[in-house]
Amino acid sequence: MRDRHPMIASKLELSPCAVSVLGQLFVEGPTSDNNITSKAGRCDLVSAGLAFHDAGWSSLTPNGARLARNWDLCSLHARRDRRWYLKVRTSARAQGLAVSYSESRATVR
Repeated sequence: MRDRHPMIASKLELSPCAVSVLGQLFVEGPTSDNNITSKAGRCDLVSAGLAFHDAGWSSLTPNGARLARNWDLCSLHARRDRRWYLKVRTSARAQGLAVSYSESRATVR
């Protein structure tokens, strides 16, 4: 995955696993250790100050939520991360931000 999306992973020096967990926590909210997609990715986010882990639960910090919310729609579409893509796109429209025609008509699986 790092080869397919080098700008995403290196943007904040996040591993692909950390990017995946960032999306999971953004969409699902607080998540238990039993359901986290990558404990290593979660540790990367905690080290970067983008998430916290307490009593077996992980959640995004305000900076982590801001990063996830401002993630580039085109890169989310390329990742085929439907839930994260739709949440960011819906949030952008609700705030009155411009969403390009190609992004608004993009088919996400």
